[in-house]
Amino acid sequence: MKLAVIGDPIRQSVSDFMHEWIYEKLGLEAAFKKIKVPQSDLERWVGLPTAKKLDGFNVTIPHKSTIIPYLDEINDRTAPIGAVNCVRRHAGKLTGYNTDWYGFVKSLEAAKVDLSGKKVVVLGSGGAARAICFGLARVGAEKATVIARDPKRAKIMIKDLESSTEGMKLSGCAWDASAVEPIEESFCLVNCTPIGMKPNTRETPLDGDILASVDVVIDTIFSPLNTRLLSEAVFSDCQTVSGLDMYLYQAMASVDIWFGPQNWSQIKINELREAVHNKITGFKRKFE
Repeated sequence: MKLAVIGDPIRQSVSDFMHEWIYEKLGLEAAFKKIKVPQSDLERWVGLPTAKKLDGFNVTIPHKSTIIPYLDEINDRTAPIGAVNCVRRHAGKLTGYNTDWYGFVKSLEAAKVDLSGKKVVVLGSGGAARAICFGLARVGAEKATVIARDPKRAKIMIKDLESSTEGMKLSGCAWDASAVEPIEESFCLVNCTPIGMKPNTRETPLDGDILASVDVVIDTIFSPLNTRLLSEAVFSDCQTVSGLDMYLYQAMASVDIWFGPQNWSQIKINELREAVHNKITGFKRKFE
């Protein structure tokens, strides 16, 4: 099979390494590559012969929502999210899926973070934020407050997700002084923006001082693994969760979509964590 990940920027991605590592362990025959597709070039790229030769592809920033008009159909569970990060080509048709929400939920399990009945703040209103809010409803969060620089975009997102987040209160808040109160009242904060991603590693979406009353801080960024946001959260005695496990588990779910359900007992998750961690950081670390 021929597979890929598309996005811009894409240089920081290690998806090619991760997927090929998984394929080797599972005995799957496939090639996976990274393809830089600027936002303005997405429509043209989807129609290219090289794109049509792909059996499937992952989708990352900034295309998770804008890819949808160019697909033939959306998976039923994915449709309410309004964001796609995995596309499968079958019988000449492109079908969109979202595995980010699943990766997020699995990362919570791995970190032993229980958000049932808890208040959560979500930074951002893009494709990742949509998937995280969907996932938060699945784990029984009481309330999710979306803090976004674009209030109109956040309102659209909240309206789109209303039917799929029943049981969880979902509201929006401007990215200004009014955001202080919901952050201070939250148990958990999840960064779904690219702020702090390589190469802009000195950036952070929030001043670390505001995290003093937050228990758990999660960053969906995986490169770098220890973002400035997470570093500052440690000084506020927060439990921190990097985007690594979400990245791994969303990839594993994508493999199931492209190849059919796999026997994941063949892969030890700590070995996968170690391989991807070491590839991202360039430093060896043993996961027990």
